[in-house]
Amino acid sequence: MTAANSDRLVRRICIGIMLVTTAEFVIATTGVQINNLPPSTDFATYYLAAAQTRDHRSPYDRGAIAARGRALGFGYDQFPFLYPPPFALAMQPLAHLSYEEARQVWMLLTTAWLLAAMAFTVRLVRRNAAWLGIVNPGPVWMLLAAFFAAALNSTSVHNDIRAGSVGALLFACMAAMALAMLPAPPAPRPATGTPVAPEASRSNLASDMLLAGAICLATWAKLVPVVLLPFVAWRGRRRAAGIALLGLALSMVPAIVHWGPGIITAYVRDAILPGVRDEVAPPMNQSLDAVLSRFLVPSAWVNSPFDAPGLKRVLSVMAAAVVGWATLRRLAARRRAAALVPLELGFVVLALLALMKLTWVQTLAAMLFVWPVLMLAVLRAGENGAPWARRVGLAACVGFFFSSAHVPILWPALRHGPLVAVTAVHLVGVLILWAAADFVLRHERETLGPAWQSGA
Repeated sequence: MTAANSDRLVRRICIGIMLVTTAEFVIATTGVQINNLPPSTDFATYYLAAAQTRDHRSPYDRGAIAARGRALGFGYDQFPFLYPPPFALAMQPLAHLSYEEARQVWMLLTTAWLLAAMAFTVRLVRRNAAWLGIVNPGPVWMLLAAFFAAALNSTSVHNDIRAGSVGALLFACMAAMALAMLPAPPAPRPATGTPVAPEASRSNLASDMLLAGAICLATWAKLVPVVLLPFVAWRGRRRAAGIALLGLALSMVPAIVHWGPGIITAYVRDAILPGVRDEVAPPMNQSLDAVLSRFLVPSAWVNSPFDAPGLKRVLSVMAAAVVGWATLRRLAARRRAAALVPLELGFVVLALLALMKLTWVQTLAAMLFVWPVLMLAVLRAGENGAPWARRVGLAACVGFFFSSAHVPILWPALRHGPLVAVTAVHLVGVLILWAAADFVLRHERETLGPAWQSGA
């Protein structure tokens, strides 16, 4: 068998695996659950906030949200609505449907966002491989096949479908951002080992619009992604950052018209400030702050091994400062090879997920694109003879497994004493991936090879 025929066979087998895993997910997950709706927390909150919006009432009224939920038959108070006003306004049409119908529509939308995110990731990986100068397409297709099987069966994706959250939407936005920040290679995929030139990230209006739209959509769904605006501008995409900033500003106009200017005050007072102040530490919350809280602050969710809320506050600030400082230090490089910009974005996303106050397991879907772009860089480093490539690749796989595995963190036995540590498994995975990405970015020249020079 010739090399070309071998490559073609590998590609067909891998595409077959990708199609089968996609079909399995749509049939066995969406297809089953849409007819047997799971108990929901996140979507129920969205639906009740939409009903408040329909009636021109504040979606941030916690008492009203709880009362509406109990009127619908929920036996527990729903989690408060903490999302920006444009999100509540966009959810309003679903309030005209019954809860069951709205939940089914939302599940279909979530599935569509997930499939779009997977398509964005495929295109990103293939484009990134061309920028890196990876000649053999076989490992790239095998990486994609493994990614499809792992991502579509990850705990973040399955929890997102069950809870009706916005994890798949964030995944689509982050993958679209990474793709938009990596222009089409300036040369065809090389037939030799000579890499394409790592020129500065050129952009056109279409890619800037995609980048700006992804930032806006992610920010409407979860306010924290707004901090990606400075990163985008720092990496030379000022027009996209400007378009996104304008879009975010204009999106508040319909909200102010609908509710009046008081909605901004209500959002800050009733959503942002309590969210920052309150201890929210159920096992499903995988932020640094929540994990430390489960260790050091007894609550209704866990019987912590220690009772030291003051120490928890100090450690939370220190841990956030270390992760934040290390991330900013790595971003301080004024010039970065275009081939590593998607990984750099993933590095920032991982840091944000660790630092956010509320990082639910389903929110971790936002970082799914990071593992394949990290593994591509490790593959290129291995081709260049970097002695650390195998170790970092193994660490990346371990981190991806921990962040995505179906670990039963809700088991009652894990809510008492030292076993509380097990509930931090997904955060541990995120931090391992973050450290691996940091290592690769720090060793840019070894990763890309001697023929490369950093692009702007």
